[in-house]
Amino acid sequence: MSSTGFLGCVLFSLLLAGHAADIEEMAYKYAPYFRFDLVEGEGGFCFPHNASDYYHVRKAGDASRQCNEDYATVSNGDIPTYWHAMTCGYHLHIAYWTFYGYNHDCDCCSGERDAWWEFVVVKVRDWDLQPHMHEVMFGQKKGWYTRVPSHYEVHDTTHPVAYVGKASHGTYHDDGGTGTCCYFEDFRNPGDLDMSMKTWLNLVELKQAGGEGWMEDADADVWNGLLAPTFRSDWDLCSLVGCTGSFLQLCGTSGCHKSDIGDDPF
Repeated sequence: MSSTGFLGCVLFSLLLAGHAADIEEMAYKYAPYFRFDLVEGEGGFCFPHNASDYYHVRKAGDASRQCNEDYATVSNGDIPTYWHAMTCGYHLHIAYWTFYGYNHDCDCCSGERDAWWEFVVVKVRDWDLQPHMHEVMFGQKKGWYTRVPSHYEVHDTTHPVAYVGKASHGTYHDDGGTGTCCYFEDFRNPGDLDMSMKTWLNLVELKQAGGEGWMEDADADVWNGLLAPTFRSDWDLCSLVGCTGSFLQLCGTSGCHKSDIGDDPF
């Protein structure tokens, strides 16, 4: 290789490294701020869980319930939030995944399950020139919807606020809920306790290769029939649409009812 070619490879590598550093910096800058229901952490209503710990417990043959009821682990940054990002044209899409070891019944007798994943996706427009947070996607019950600026809350200027359902752990742009199993009705009322999680205190990058071992394992049995985020169809953040489900508020999946961009491309 000529000296000119070698120099070109070095400069290209430095450029890639610089872009990776910029993306990681933005992942921290725009990471969500979670607010939990006031009864989370008691009676089987669980805070986020360390996915690696859960994975190794299940791989060791332990089938016992894994429910994190210790608020200190989320308030102090002990529990990870998992992220990955993709450049989509002029924009950067950053997905933040949260794992729960157990979902409680969402009513008197249904909705209970082990292992659950939920996500928030942030769109950073013009990320390489004039980056600014714009659309935010809130995920819940295998569906999602998207809000535009001023239609969701922001903590400390750059962190979108997501309210977490107490039983099924979906993320929402607002508080409320009536306490049923219907799509938007999981209780998410912080009350005077106002328990929260600054996800940027502990971010772990999701990698399809070279990351934590569970990220490369396609075994859905570990997650009670679910795939890890690295194997899901929505891993491709550039192919996301703004919502799923009905445009009318029904009991079933109806994320499009609250989507500011409908089901247009995210």
